[in-house]
Amino acid sequence: MEALSERESKVLELILTSYIASAEPVGSRTLSKLLGHRWSSATIRNVMSDLEEQGFLFKAHVVAGRIPTGKAFRYYVNSLLVPRGLGQNELRVLDALFKHRYAYTEQIMEDASRVLASLGQYAGIVVEPKVNTMFFKEVEFVKLSGQTVLILFVTSAGIVHSRLVTTDENLGQELLQGMKQYMNERCEGMPFYALKQEIYEDIRRDKEAFSALMRKVLDALDTIVEKEDQREVYIEGTSTIIGVPEFSDIKRLRELFKAFEEKEKLLVLLDRSLEDEGIHVIIGAETGVQEMRDVSIITSIYRIGPRNRGILGVMGPVRMDYSRIIPIVDETAKMVTELLSTM
Repeated sequence: MEALSERESKVLELILTSYIASAEPVGSRTLSKLLGHRWSSATIRNVMSDLEEQGFLFKAHVVAGRIPTGKAFRYYVNSLLVPRGLGQNELRVLDALFKHRYAYTEQIMEDASRVLASLGQYAGIVVEPKVNTMFFKEVEFVKLSGQTVLILFVTSAGIVHSRLVTTDENLGQELLQGMKQYMNERCEGMPFYALKQEIYEDIRRDKEAFSALMRKVLDALDTIVEKEDQREVYIEGTSTIIGVPEFSDIKRLRELFKAFEEKEKLLVLLDRSLEDEGIHVIIGAETGVQEMRDVSIITSIYRIGPRNRGILGVMGPVRMDYSRIIPIVDETAKMVTELLSTM
């Protein structure tokens, strides 16, 4: 992206901060007041015209002020943004999250999404890590009927994945207990992607006592490991979008909520940030999703051990207050990582 002159940067920054606060087009008279009348109106209009030609501003109406484009917000995030420190209320809410005693990983993720929604004042989102990056801790078999078994896979991160399987023959409790003990002793600490291969090898070596059940376990693993769109996504605060001026059009609002519900698309979009350290910002059209063209997403990764990475963040309008929300996302990610390391 091209560099702007000091004067252009100043005008653009003032337009952005004013538009973030008001959601209204910004005119030269407003800018003149913000600048303490240090520059003439003609000078300001010339700078605004130059910024419009470069694609940073556009006119909503013939006589209205200017509105910053997605390109302007990208320049702002990359070059002008100065994140604020967290306020006392924000620190108090995050501290309460940290002090809570959690029994399950899922509870941390649910609470983190609520905290992000509350502090960010838009939709808070937390995505659990990909299963194939996790390690096997234990398995449990719950017999529901003679031929129906609930298989519970527990990861090293404490996340539980359950699958219901039906067999062609009755499974005795002794067989299920033996299979549980065999897998827990043989496979503990093994990555899930390698676990499938290990079971293949055991079937090939014909572990006769477990062979039929092993095939069912393998089928269940396939549905967990291969289908990344089955990961849990915790979203809180989507209703806050309803009061945002950009989504006053009911049709656009309906489109946006539909996009939130399409978990597979959402995961593909959010997974872009998995390899990034620190904060990742996707602005408007950069999402590549037509229904989310007026939405920005601020994310960060959280960790469960050295290999496991999940995603959390805030989704809101393109004009959301990045300087306030970025520190909230960053600090929440650090706290979630620390909480998960103690479980």
